Amino acid sequence: MSRVTPILLLTLLLAAEASAAKTLLNYENHVFRAAEQIGRIKSDTDYSEEGISHIKELLPRSEQIEFEGRQVSVDNTWLYVLLDSYAAEKDPQQRIARLNEAAGRLRALDDHLRRAEAAASGELSESRAKIGEILSRPAYQPEQETQIGAFVKKVWRKVRGFVGEILSALMRLLERLFGAGAGSGWISKVLLALVLATALIVAVVLARRLRRPQTKRKKTRLVLGEEIAAGGTSGELAEAGLAAARAGDFRTAVRKLYVSLLYELGERNLIELEDSATNHEYLRKASRFTVLVGPMRYLTDRFDYVWYGMFPSSEDDFAAYLARYEEAMERARTLGEQAASAS
Repeated sequence: MSRVTPILLLTLLLAAEASAAKTLLNYENHVFRAAEQIGRIKSDTDYSEEGISHIKELLPRSEQIEFEGRQVSVDNTWLYVLLDSYAAEKDPQQRIARLNEAAGRLRALDDHLRRAEAAASGELSESRAKIGEILSRPAYQPEQETQIGAFVKKVWRKVRGFVGEILSALMRLLERLFGAGAGSGWISKVLLALVLATALIVAVVLARRLRRPQTKRKKTRLVLGEEIAAGGTSGELAEAGLAAARAGDFRTAVRKLYVSLLYELGERNLIELEDSATNHEYLRKASRFTVLVGPMRYLTDRFDYVWYGMFPSSEDDFAAYLARYEEAMERARTLGEQAASAS
């Protein structure tokens, strides 16, 4: 992927100050370098801690991007959530999935910024609007407190107040039993500790009694971070995608259909499914079959745009995506049957 040149950036921000252009260029540059760091972590797990630290230096949790003479607040919390989840995850499959998700979204963001910049040569005002639209999207904006979040905080404050009142009542009771000075004496502290310890032991015993034995998880396959249960089929994934589309969630629908196609290709031994493989790596694998190149490239590009890029998708967009998916599935079945009859 070629780097954006200073001349191209100056064309985009013709009316902006040089300092603003440099700030935006630095942001795109840091996004690109962060994606490179993810690739290095994937190839060298010993580099994980250092790589994550470097990524967080490149992209702070929140930052101000100067654009068109104004400052745009960009929130990179989504990246921190993925990186922290990767660091805490023990399952190697899920760790790779977190890295692939982070790398995909970083590449998509970088690609969208560059495309908008490249369009500046013919449609400057539209390109500026595109850049502003990308930087102001909800995924890169500071998260607003929801009604549920505010409710949780309110309940938590009440719980803390209630517990504080209970402790105060216990202290007053001890003062009555052992005298006015007992509240700050060692006897009251020992008794209070005993009461709290007893309550904790009772809570643990009750929790163990209520705890049910967990059933052993069946072996699953992981495709682009999507867990597929043993015995699962591409048809089940496709049906889940269509159900999401009927509910208006076209982003999830696109993901389900894309994973369904990859799973079908893997089941027919046309490609090898790998936990660490990305969508573009799967595209390269499938491209050895000429009949799959066209639909696979279209589906992969749209998957990048909708899933990693988080751009909205309409019912018409999904209908076009579904048609190319069905085309690819039909060609995959034909290839699979031909391979089976030849063996």
